[in-house]
Amino acid sequence: MLKPIDQLLATVHTTFPPAFGGVLPHAYFQKWKRLSPDALQQRTKPVIKRAVRKLKFFLQPDKLPRDFKKDQTFLCKLLWDITADSMEEYEKQQEK
Repeated sequence: MLKPIDQLLATVHTTFPPAFGGVLPHAYFQKWKRLSPDALQQRTKPVIKRAVRKLKFFLQPDKLPRDFKKDQTFLCKLLWDITADSMEEYEKQQEK
């Protein structure tokens, strides 16, 4: 089930390695600065859009470290897609 975008943004740091033991840790994941859950709870469009841009920039496939293993790259691409789907759902709800 797809989480609402504000929840996804507030908890994405918990999915970075070594979270589930399947993907090796990398120093790159430690660079992520956790987003403020208080700011995200407001669910205002500018705050959400800025946070999504920040996450997508961090996960940008062309900007990932060259020494990433295949599973680390796959994780980033997967999170990229999940973020895009969740944001799309958020925008649909905003149109209603």
